[in-house]
Amino acid sequence: MKKSIVDEILISREMKNERTVAIVRFVIFSFASFLDYLSYFQIISYTVVSPTLITLLLDTIIWVFAGIVLIFLNQTTYKPYLKFFTITFDYTIIGLMILFDPTVQKGDGVFNFIAMISAIFVYQLNLLRHSKIGTIYGAILAFIFLFVIFFSLDDGYPIDFLPMLIGLGMILAIGYVTTVSNIEMVKEANAKQMMERYLPSQLVSEFYKNKAQLEPGGEMKEVTILFSDIRSFTKFSEQRSAEEVVSFLNQYLSRMTDIIFNFNGTIDKFIGDAIMTIFGAPFKRNDDALRAVQCAVAMIQEIEKLNQNMTKPENRLEVGIGIHTGEAIVGNIGSDRRLDYTVIGDNVNLASRIEGLTKHYNCPILISEVTFKQLEGRYSITDGFEIREIDKVIVKGKTKPITVYEVVCFSE
Repeated sequence: MKKSIVDEILISREMKNERTVAIVRFVIFSFASFLDYLSYFQIISYTVVSPTLITLLLDTIIWVFAGIVLIFLNQTTYKPYLKFFTITFDYTIIGLMILFDPTVQKGDGVFNFIAMISAIFVYQLNLLRHSKIGTIYGAILAFIFLFVIFFSLDDGYPIDFLPMLIGLGMILAIGYVTTVSNIEMVKEANAKQMMERYLPSQLVSEFYKNKAQLEPGGEMKEVTILFSDIRSFTKFSEQRSAEEVVSFLNQYLSRMTDIIFNFNGTIDKFIGDAIMTIFGAPFKRNDDALRAVQCAVAMIQEIEKLNQNMTKPENRLEVGIGIHTGEAIVGNIGSDRRLDYTVIGDNVNLASRIEGLTKHYNCPILISEVTFKQLEGRYSITDGFEIREIDKVIVKGKTKPITVYEVVCFSE
């Protein structure tokens, strides 16, 4: 089964953190071992109980194994199951130090608290892996670790074991909730970043409010589709360098995107200089057709502003926009690794054909009769446009004529 991109991100982060933990583990034990050796040979004195040969033996064994783990993680391809080994290793070496190192103070209840703090420390270290199963495994080992340490040596201090066990359990539970929350946050951030590429921010928020999911599948919906295209763009691009064309397109598409998002449109895709936009998906509203036309008018007005900066008349831009309303299949279409939120169907093709007619009729915006009927009585001259019937035409792929209307824009 192929992993999602979020799973790959989490595994990559787990791998980096695992290697970071290995480095930190090796450095800590190298430093601690060095101090123990210096103290053993009476070069320095830094502990109440002086290190013994047992201390040095434990230091050496732990240091060697920490080095082996570090080399292994850096020389081999990381596998998620390795975390079970390293988590077990951490609890084991801490347990050996607590039980057998004579420099660890015992008696007066200190030993029990050291055991509990050690269990919490190793568990918190494990949270860096951002793994649910790793967090659960670490919690189980924390309980086992505490039981083994508590009942392996009586330090002669009466202590309530049950309250400490409950306290540890609460900390472990908080750690698990934190791990799950972090993983969900990464998934939501990734999904939101992807959706913000074709949805305005307010729709993204609504998307999450309705708990919609980005899963493969679609449904039949009535939508209003807007196609826009720069006329004679091939000629425009041939007269400029690739860098100039890309810079212009980025500027143009950014301005158009802002306008589309202002009218709560959903960008289906960019096709070179062309833009395909949907109104009515993922959330349908009663004024989808009206907002589509208002958006088209605003786009034409923005083009006029761009043209004001053109010094040569031949560089002036002309854009054609076609709008049609009808039923189409709307949804996430693609594979489990690559999805596109899009619309497909005959009505999508018809919207594209209407856009193509704008050049023939020498007008910037054409809409279908279906769209026009949804606008009747819902717009006025204050909206910045008027509508007039242009012609009855038979578009490619159709046998019956359709009526097209021109949207006449008023200057701002």
